This record gives sequence, C-alpha cells and structure tokens, in this order.
Amino acid sequence: MTRRTRTRILIDILEALSKHPGQPATRLATATNMAYDRLAAILEKLEERGIVEKTRDGNRAGYALTDRGKQLLRELKRLEKILRDFGIETI
Repeated sequence: MTRRTRTRILIDILEALSKHPGQPATRLATATNMAYDRLAAILEKLEERGIVEKTRDGNRAGYALTDRGKQLLRELKRLEKILRDFGIETI
C-alpha cells in the first residue's frame, strides 16, 4: 500500500468538504481515513489561512470550504495531474 502525498491528503480533505459541506471533524476524519488529532491540526491551519470555515447547523458544528478553499482544490487537482503526468507525484 502506498502512502498518500501531502497534496493528496489536502485534496481528500477539501473534496470531502466540497461534496458534504458542514461535516463535523469526526465524520471528516472517517471520510478521509485520518486520525482525528492529525486532521484537527490540519483543519486549524486551513481555517487560519481562510481555506475552510467553521459552520453551525443547530447544535452541530462542522466545516465548509470558503471560496478560497474551492480555488485551492481546483489548483491542487491541477498540480496533482501535472505531477502524475511527469511521473513524479510520489517523489
């Protein structure tokens, strides 16, 4: 089994939020196959940079992509394709 690149991990997180906005961190950890504490640290950094934002639906807190996050997702997917095309995505 190959390890995911940092780019792939970010894409997985952003895609999960794109498909299901408002997901709580626990559900997002399951969807992205990540340990909760590792995901929480990444979400905190993404929130600081304006890529994700906290949401609230009644008593349930979650996360959603900002416009900047949607743009980042598009660019990361483009970058991943370029790296794959050159055969260096796992270096």
